[in-house]
Amino acid sequence: MRTSSLLLVSTILIVTLTSYCCNSLPLSTQKRWIIDDATGQRVKLTCAHWVAHVKPMLVEGLDKLPIKDIATQIANSGFNCVRLSYATYMFTRYANNTIRDTFYSLDIPEDVVSAIEKHNPLILNMTHVQAYEAAIDALGEKGVMVLIDNHVSKPKWCCDNKDQNGFFGDRHFHPHEWLQGLAFIAKHFKGKSNVIAMDLRNELRGGRQNLHDWYKYVSQGAKTIHKHNPDLLVVISGLNFDNDLSFLKKKTLDLNFTNKLVYEAHIYSFSGTQDRWDLQPLNWVCSTVIETLKDQAGFLINGDKPVPLFISEFGYDMTGVNHVDNKFLPCFVSYAASVDLDWSLWSFGGSYYYREGTVGAGETYAVMNYDWKNFTDPKFPEKFQLLQKKVQDPSSNLSKSHIMFHPLTGKCAHVNKSNNELVLGDCKSHSQWSSEGNGSPIRLMDSALCLKAEGEGLPATLSKHCLSQQSSWRSVSKTGLHLATSDGNRSHLCLEIDSDSSKIVTRKCICIDDYDSSCLENPQSQWFQLISTNV
Repeated sequence: MRTSSLLLVSTILIVTLTSYCCNSLPLSTQKRWIIDDATGQRVKLTCAHWVAHVKPMLVEGLDKLPIKDIATQIANSGFNCVRLSYATYMFTRYANNTIRDTFYSLDIPEDVVSAIEKHNPLILNMTHVQAYEAAIDALGEKGVMVLIDNHVSKPKWCCDNKDQNGFFGDRHFHPHEWLQGLAFIAKHFKGKSNVIAMDLRNELRGGRQNLHDWYKYVSQGAKTIHKHNPDLLVVISGLNFDNDLSFLKKKTLDLNFTNKLVYEAHIYSFSGTQDRWDLQPLNWVCSTVIETLKDQAGFLINGDKPVPLFISEFGYDMTGVNHVDNKFLPCFVSYAASVDLDWSLWSFGGSYYYREGTVGAGETYAVMNYDWKNFTDPKFPEKFQLLQKKVQDPSSNLSKSHIMFHPLTGKCAHVNKSNNELVLGDCKSHSQWSSEGNGSPIRLMDSALCLKAEGEGLPATLSKHCLSQQSSWRSVSKTGLHLATSDGNRSHLCLEIDSDSSKIVTRKCICIDDYDSSCLENPQSQWFQLISTNV
């Protein structure tokens, strides 16, 4: 191993980088929340992943746009944070190699190299450390926080069980070198005001997995980061591709700086059996997926000693052609919004210089399209508007209210004041509601009006008849995502988005019977939930 190159890294950047200011450092944890030490207020991480861990060892997209323009796009897309990946060997073996030499060694075509030089003329002659730092500083200039993500050791696309890159002791995962890399990064980026966290390792996996080594090396890694940069949050992954932290129910990590620890988990439509999204009722599938997530990771935010949970990867095919992902996303979003999770979306950029032997590979799970100029999913901003908003803050003195949220569209309920009917609209300015649940009325805050069902296919309205049967609402179905009342004849009517307008109507509830295994109709147009907020 050429680990001696760590000592040779130049401390002088090729370019003079302008200073920046982020007012959210350092961060700590308080129960289940991440907070700003200076103000005590919650800081919600809403991140996008920016890839830099594959063989070129350079943040993607620099052949499409200047690095500062990409940072601007990230900030303008509503993200306050980037999960910036790296491979351990970038800093322990290839730190002083230039980007130009690495691209040459990979036989990446000259047109790609020329495009990088056109948009970012200084990058190719930078070392890998300098280029990585340039990305951090470009983000800092836009006020974007950075979570440094140790994605792999050997630079490559990730991940599978047999890649020898997944668990301590694998051929490409030497614990000593891994710790050396963590120490270097923690020291090198100390003082960067927008670097708020480091994660220990992405998606631990493979046949070597065992709890003894997990506790041993995770403790060593966390202590290494904290020793060299005590301001940083330390983000900790579990087992089985970041799917399982359930063993912490029996034995927690024994560390003396627990106010810096954040735990991470991943979830996709393919986490588990993907076919079930088509073969079973969607309410059943969604309920099972969320209950599994709660059991394996979500339990951490509850109980007597809650800690922060960061969903550091989730995503969906933003081209819209993956019908399973189209079902998965509203399901996950409903849970994430209900507990106001911190999260990171895979991924931001729509292309790669070189991925798994393919030059110029595309990424359909990307916010930006192949040219990095437009949203892959034109509806991305509205789908994520509530997720990118902080709705719970432990330091808030405001009274609690509710947001009526529609996970399928990402929109929130508003009252049309001209006719007292409900419509879906922007979540940045929504109507506020109060409800005690269990068949109680849903009241418009600071008014005497309640939500009422007028009948099958008719708009839901506000009425003063708060004690009527049609004004008694409860969450039904296994997901609890159907807000239902009675039509007066003992049949359930559920809120539903009208297919031809933004109006919210009531119709016969779809697939809410817990025992009807044959109901495969998609009920997501009827998924509504009341999200608690004090912000």
